[in-house]
Amino acid sequence: MVRKAGVVVVAVLVLGCGNAPPPQIVEVEGVVRLDGKPLKRAEVRFIPALDRGPEYLAVGVTDDAGQFRLTCNGRPGACVGANRVLVMESELPAALKSEDAQAELARYFQKLGGRPLPQRYANLAESPLTVTVSADRKDYSFDLNR
Repeated sequence: MVRKAGVVVVAVLVLGCGNAPPPQIVEVEGVVRLDGKPLKRAEVRFIPALDRGPEYLAVGVTDDAGQFRLTCNGRPGACVGANRVLVMESELPAALKSEDAQAELARYFQKLGGRPLPQRYANLAESPLTVTVSADRKDYSFDLNR
């Protein structure tokens, strides 16, 4: 009898783990500034404090005014709740990835301004940036310093 009860408890625990509802995703946008100036073409990532898996990482890229909109799991927004925030270099244009494009790459970063980015904002262990995403707030701004 005890053995049957143990099997039932294990079965309930295993089945219960797969039924967790997906996290709520709400629209998120904002602005990133570095030393008071808009940070152009930087990638912004919101990483939920509760590990939801890589599909719930929210990502966006700032425009020339430092504004971003996040996308998470194919939808606009980020997961509700506590999130760690990373700000890092965005993906380089393909034409700037070759070894022959070093001079063009330097001009690209010079045109963007605010480079190189402080590495602490791109490192999950060091980034001081955190937010609590909620359904009643859409705008999140970050003022980074060197």
